[in-house]
Amino acid sequence: MAASSKSSFDSGQLGVSRFVPLKTLPHRHIESRDHRLEELDARLIGESQVMQALKKSILTAASCTSTVLITGESGTGKELIARSIHDLSPRQGAPFLAINCGALTESLLESELFGHVKGAFTGASAYKKGMFESAGGGTIFLDEFAEMSSAMQVRLLRVLQERRVRPVGLTDSKEIELDARVVVATNRDLRREVAEGNFRQDLYYRVNVLPIRSPALRDRIEDLPLLVNMLLRRLSNGSQLKCPLRFDSEALKLLGGHSWPGNIRELENIIERLALTVGEGIISGPDVRDDLELNGLADSRSHPEVESAEQDAHREVTISRRLKCLNRNVESVDQYKRQELELYLRHVSQVGGNLAEAARQLDIKRTTLHMRIKRLRRKAGY
Repeated sequence: MAASSKSSFDSGQLGVSRFVPLKTLPHRHIESRDHRLEELDARLIGESQVMQALKKSILTAASCTSTVLITGESGTGKELIARSIHDLSPRQGAPFLAINCGALTESLLESELFGHVKGAFTGASAYKKGMFESAGGGTIFLDEFAEMSSAMQVRLLRVLQERRVRPVGLTDSKEIELDARVVVATNRDLRREVAEGNFRQDLYYRVNVLPIRSPALRDRIEDLPLLVNMLLRRLSNGSQLKCPLRFDSEALKLLGGHSWPGNIRELENIIERLALTVGEGIISGPDVRDDLELNGLADSRSHPEVESAEQDAHREVTISRRLKCLNRNVESVDQYKRQELELYLRHVSQVGGNLAEAARQLDIKRTTLHMRIKRLRRKAGY
């Protein structure tokens, strides 16, 4: 009789609940959460307290269908959070569609989100599905949604309230049932925007069901070594690194003291740039200091215009490294300096001597550009 019962259980003919004791159910639940946490640990690098809280919030959001509001500075990975919510939810097999609401005009955004019928406007030669319809059963991610106009905010509010979508140009009463999970994100302080009259209060309350804060890099600076190693591995796997590279303790300390206004995106750029310019071996503190200064990212109070002989000598070595990696046709450091000075002066000349505009085009601070031109002129003898 026992053998017969086991056979029925293995073949799936009987319900599991008739054979599994209740005391084993919590253990199965814990295993499921651990598996999802492992996926999050692989996606979202960091072991700090704020990152552990973030991962917990993502698991909570993935277990329901409520609207999620992700806030945080630019470059903190808000879309990655939205994708993680989708991929860990029962909707993972359905579409995940993302759109930057601040990158489109109002009319184009309206058509992209809600779709349009044939003849709705000039050029509308056929029916087009909007993202709300195309994401049926899945998730739609509205990045920088606070950039929407007031009229678009009203339309979005109605869609979220009624769970129905009306394509542009639709004249009859037939609307499309909304079957998509909505996740929105912004780098603005919505409460302040509401108080100043720039954002609708009713829409704020509608989307602020499950709020998730994407932490700034400076708020989890203890995760920096893990992030640096991950980015170096990514460069190595992408064959952008010909030789192994690592950061010494002084370099990591300097990175840890940076304010990181651009967050993870800024860190990615700096790591890739240092990897390409240093080339191989160890990335040192002076390497990091030079990169931050050259790109207008350093705190000018910690880098006086008059440098020590040691700093100046190291700068010459750094320039030589860059010449070998980036321009093998340049034969000397002096030639590189002349070319660099000519580049700066050409930009200043092209904008009629406007140093601030030239610095903006070069993507560096005006004070940094002025300092570099002055130093290069002094070393060139004019």
